[in-house]
Amino acid sequence: MRYCLFTIQKMQKMKDLIYYYAATFIKVLMVFFSPIKGIIMLVALSTILDTVIGLWKARKLKEKITSKKARFGFVPKLISYVAAIMLVYMSDYFIISELLSTVISIEFFATKVIALALISVEVKSIDESFKAVKGCSFLEKITGLILKMKDIKKNI
Repeated sequence: MRYCLFTIQKMQKMKDLIYYYAATFIKVLMVFFSPIKGIIMLVALSTILDTVIGLWKARKLKEKITSKKARFGFVPKLISYVAAIMLVYMSDYFIISELLSTVISIEFFATKVIALALISVEVKSIDESFKAVKGCSFLEKITGLILKMKDIKKNI
């Protein structure tokens, strides 16, 4: 009986130690990636917005919406985008920034370029969904509006 109690106590201590080290490791990762939390949030937000607009398009066009598409589409996409940003950030932190520091003075340049590429993919997808429902591209409308504002500014 004493041996069993001793083993249970030892296992509990080991379990507590594992939780402690796992929590410490997660905290260290959070601190390491804290400079790019805004970039990660922006990429995640663009992915979420694309999914919401895609659902809106499917509803308007009376397409079938299934949870399987979310499980095998949205979740892996979000995880892979965030993982890609983190991987590029690590490469940027340890290698790329040193190589580019003499040419470009922008911190984490490669991370920002990859994030911009991922966000542009999502914006293009949002535009395609919008065009399918409304019949016009919101990117073209925004571009036209900017050009009109430039013309008005020239005339003033």
